[in-house]
Amino acid sequence: MDLVERTDDLMTNNLKLIQDDELFCFGHDAVELANFVEGTVTDYAADLCSGNGIIAVLLSGKKGIRTTAVEIDAKLAALARRNVELNNLCGMTDVINLPIQRISEVLERGSRSIVVCNPPYFKKGSGFSAKGVAAGARVELYVTLDEVLACAEYLLPHKGRLYMVYSVSRLAELMRLCGNTGLEPKELVIFGVKKPRLCLIKCVKGAAAGVRVECREVRDY
Repeated sequence: MDLVERTDDLMTNNLKLIQDDELFCFGHDAVELANFVEGTVTDYAADLCSGNGIIAVLLSGKKGIRTTAVEIDAKLAALARRNVELNNLCGMTDVINLPIQRISEVLERGSRSIVVCNPPYFKKGSGFSAKGVAAGARVELYVTLDEVLACAEYLLPHKGRLYMVYSVSRLAELMRLCGNTGLEPKELVIFGVKKPRLCLIKCVKGAAAGVRVECREVRDY
């Protein structure tokens, strides 16, 4: 079967993104996460579980943040490279096709001032079902929350920042594990005032305790 591709206009800075309907396409959570990240041209980010490269493209092409995208699936990593090339970001963004559990093989400890991640939300065996590449993007088949946070802790120096989007249903677990890893939650944005579903979290490595909480309505993209 031929793969079904389309090129979407990201509606900012003339950025575009090739998406493949047979693979995992980005949702509003990825856009909200990219917008949530604070950084400048002096930063160097790692985008874990990068998928087709949507967040890496927005960080580099919109905010001028150099970014290394890390993706385990070879097809998605190849698509992310095409998106980097499409947006003329080869000097700003590189793509690594590797499990994040092996990140120390290619990146040095403390080498990224920012880590960004839109990880799988559901535990293996939780009852959530998905097929194909989407299964690995939604369910912890290849990486767990603990491993994501361990990778972030490895890559960040003291006062480095972690930005994540996650399911509110696992917020208590996320906060606990972040604290246990030395990544102190500092900002929390909860989407859906009546029925919260997603949240954004910013953690700072080695920071003092204290978190600011905000609630927002969900926007459509």
